[in-house]
Formats: sequence, structure tokens, C-alpha cells
Amino acid sequence: MNILDRYLAKQVILSILVVALALLGFDLFFNLVHELKVVGKLQYTLLTALAYLALTIPTRVYAMFPWSALIGTLICLGALANHSELVVMRTSAWSVARIAWSVIKAALILTTVVVFLGEGIAPTAERLAQNKRTLALSGGQTIQTAYGLWVRQGHDFIHVQTVRGNGELIGVTRYQFTPDRKLKAAIFAESAIQEGKYWRLNQVRGTEFQADKTHVFHENEQIINNLLEPEILETAMIKHPERLSIPALWRTIQHRQKNELSTQNYQLALWSKIFQPLVIIMMVVLAVPFVFGPLRSGSQGLRVVVGIAVAFLFHTLNGLFSPLAIVYQFPPLLAVLFPILVFSGVGFWLLRRVR
Repeated sequence: MNILDRYLAKQVILSILVVALALLGFDLFFNLVHELKVVGKLQYTLLTALAYLALTIPTRVYAMFPWSALIGTLICLGALANHSELVVMRTSAWSVARIAWSVIKAALILTTVVVFLGEGIAPTAERLAQNKRTLALSGGQTIQTAYGLWVRQGHDFIHVQTVRGNGELIGVTRYQFTPDRKLKAAIFAESAIQEGKYWRLNQVRGTEFQADKTHVFHENEQIINNLLEPEILETAMIKHPERLSIPALWRTIQHRQKNELSTQNYQLALWSKIFQPLVIIMMVVLAVPFVFGPLRSGSQGLRVVVGIAVAFLFHTLNGLFSPLAIVYQFPPLLAVLFPILVFSGVGFWLLRRVR
């Protein structure tokens, strides 16, 4: 039994890793094409773009691994079925459930490694990648820190606490200096949003320093011509909260709750990362009944197509419930857990029907 366990684990792990490598290659290629559009801008060279993509590899592998697990398991078991190896296992008193358990154990090994990669290495590497890209696109005039974004524009220094996914800036402080480096004004805006070529600042207050006096002002709204470059804004904005680590997401949720800001997106990302290992195992479980059932005599190409279709269906259902949780304000935990429970139930139901 142990020999068969080791053999099956080796085949499953190898197949999943090959699929993960293939998916990663496609993803990196298309993202490289996207990065080539901005190569040559200020200090952003081809070498910088390649370094940026290399640093994002752990994040990409972690995000795509459920797909890799499903397709890899389908291909592996399909190859074993084509060579009648699964038939030999069945005649050796191995039930379908026993084979499924052996496959799950192999997937658990990879899942442990991938979770360590996604939670331990990916957030740090992603932060370094974003900092490298931002610094290069700004010509060394921008830096991202744990306390926000700092940008130098001419003689001005701008600090932004948070950049939302829609491009809105929260907590904008602008320090204006004269050419001889004397502080001319300090201005704070609660929020700022780009409207065409202009920026609209809301709830603005500040202090202007003149030769013999200071002037304090407060305005509900202020329009200015330039604040941040579009490339810098695109890099700095948090479009994917799920790329943060679980501790970072928890701290962000606590911070936003204290400031009475919406936390739905971050709670969805938090629960998605917590249940990521369960999603991987669920995908592996789904693959087993397909191989023993409708795909028993199918080609490898058909199995790959079915794997992609099932993974895409889960992704679509998951993507449908996430915005519904935001719009209708039902618990993010339910929005994340419901698709997992549905697909897990279908997988175990199909597994029980296999003879």
C-alpha cells in the first residue's frame, strides 16, 4: 500500500507542478507584453520589468494553484487510466475513495508548500516588486512605505495614506517649498479624486507661511491641475487586497473599522486567503470522479478543457457572490464559503456515485 501511495503521490505532484509551470509561463508572457508598453519611461528599463515580474511569481503561483491542482490531477489520473494503472489499483482492493484519499494526501503536501509561499514569501516579494516599479516609473521620486505613499513633484512633497482601487486618494498631505527649500505651505485633504485632467480635493485645510505672518484656511473643495502621475497612481493603488498577507489584511480591517471606512473588500480577501487550502483540496476531489466517470475514456485534451471549464465556473460563481456581498451587505464569510460548499458537495456526491 505504501508503495502505491508513494507512486501515486509522485505522479500527482509532478503533474500539478508541470501544469503550474505552464500556467505561470502564459501569465508571465502576457504580463510582460503589458509591461513593455511602459518600458523606456524614465528609469523603467526592460531589466527592471523582468525583475518586477520575477518578484511577483510567488503571488501568481499562489493565485493560480487551485487551477493547477484541478487540471494537473485530471491529467495525471487520466494518464494512469489510459495505461490501465488505475484498473490494476482497483483489482488490488483499492476503492475509488482510497485512491481519492491518496491523491488528497499528495495535494496536502503541495498545499502546505504553496501556503508557505503565498503567506510567507509572496507579500514581501509583491511589496518589493511594487516599490521597484513605482520608483522606476517616477524617476526615483516616489517611494511606498508601510505608512503610505511619498511622492516628490518639483519642489513639492506629497504624502498619501491610502490609495483605493478606484483611484481615490485618502489622507493627502502636500508640503510646498520655495526653490531655496523654505516651507511655503502645508495642505491636508481628507480625499482626492481625479476628474479628467484635474484633481478635486475634498475637505481641504492648510497653513500658508508668509514673510511676516501665517494664514490658516479651510475649504470644502479645491481643484488643482496636477497631483500624481497616472502610472504612479496605477502602481500604488490597492486593486487586489488578496495580495496582502493575512496579518496585513487583519491590521487593515482593524484600521479601517476605527476610521469608519468600508471593510467588505478586505474581509472578502481575508476569508478567501483563509479558505485557499480548502479550495485546492476541493479542486483535487472534483477531479477524481470525472476521471472514473464521464472522462474515463476521454483524451487528455478533453480533460484539460473540462478542468478549465470547472475552474472557470467556480471562479465565476465566486466572483458573483463577492459583489453581492458588497451590494447587499451580507456576511463576507458566507460569500466566500458558499461556492466552496456547493462545489465540495458536488464533488463528494459524484465521488459516491462512482463504482
